[in-house]
Amino acid sequence: MRAGAAAALLGVPALAPAAAAADPVLPPSGGVLYVTNAGSHDVSSLAIGPGGTLSPLGRPVSTGGCTPDLTGPGCTPRGIAVTPDGATAYVVNSESDTVAVFRVGPRGALQPHPRIVETGDEPWGATVAPDGRTLYVTNTVAATISAYTINADGTLGKPEVFATTSDHPKATVLSPDGRFLYLSYADAEETEDSPPRAVTRYAVLANGSLAHPQDVARVGPASYGITMSPDGGLLYVTSNVAQNVWGFRVGKDGSLKPVPGVPASVPDAVGLKVTPDGQHLYVCANLEIDQPHRGLFGFTIHADGSLTPTADSPARTPGTAAIAITPDGRDVFANIQDTSQVVAFAIGSGGTLKEAPGSPFRTGGKRPLSQSVAVRPVPATNTPR
Repeated sequence: MRAGAAAALLGVPALAPAAAAADPVLPPSGGVLYVTNAGSHDVSSLAIGPGGTLSPLGRPVSTGGCTPDLTGPGCTPRGIAVTPDGATAYVVNSESDTVAVFRVGPRGALQPHPRIVETGDEPWGATVAPDGRTLYVTNTVAATISAYTINADGTLGKPEVFATTSDHPKATVLSPDGRFLYLSYADAEETEDSPPRAVTRYAVLANGSLAHPQDVARVGPASYGITMSPDGGLLYVTSNVAQNVWGFRVGKDGSLKPVPGVPASVPDAVGLKVTPDGQHLYVCANLEIDQPHRGLFGFTIHADGSLTPTADSPARTPGTAAIAITPDGRDVFANIQDTSQVVAFAIGSGGTLKEAPGSPFRTGGKRPLSQSVAVRPVPATNTPR
């Protein structure tokens, strides 16, 4: 089901296509971590160094401008997604109902003065298709997904808008072949007595449009996080209220079948990510700073999709909500919203984590929330250590 909706461009400086080059690599790793800061309404660009160390690439850049009373085009950035070529980043501004379109500079930092595009009511998450041709944005209050065509210069075309099967859509993930999009749902008001949540599947058409949605699984309430293995064979979803992680084997038709031994326990689970080699899963436990058993939970993924904790799980850190892993699978990062920091670890043998020297690192902004971190895609051949 779709409804005709138009994207309006607001009065902000246009992008300069000449700045689109997704080029030079930063030594020694070439990676860049981006962090959206909801409290200061900006985005940080941090260079990734040896062992996962981070250093700022200049000051955070505004997501479009925001006043103290939360008016303006760039208020409360949350989800961020980067095109596969690393040339453009998209940041959703939840309070402003907009998407900020950033070009990436020659050193990997986001350039100031993004183009602003309207989206649905209270956007939350952003996902770019594997072929880099479509951006999908979840609109929490509108209960829709906006699908934007991505033009050659990174700008966005007019969206098609697709209904979801339930309220408060939050996170999406696309299968690596781009054939299916999966959606999870969460509401801050959910409790242990709330009903189970659906996982919704959309078949993706050749032009990036979405076919009729189908609910293909049930998970616990408040499912803020969803991720897939790199081969597309496994899908994992968190339940913040049930405090666990659900796992599913993905069929050729996009169907989901529970894997053995799930759900796995993780307190206040939010964001999660599978390593590029498909061997490990890391899950954020979004607990208060003074609570025990907080941290970043690690699991080894077995052939059948079942999970066992890594030897050092959880890695002790204040509560985290969003997670990103470098394309080479060497480093993992997670936000600490209460202290406006990012914790960084090098991934070692058996999925164990070694905290980076100097971690946690300041973002330079304030209060990064869920879905707030992303690593710029960099070809493995360009990331010497």
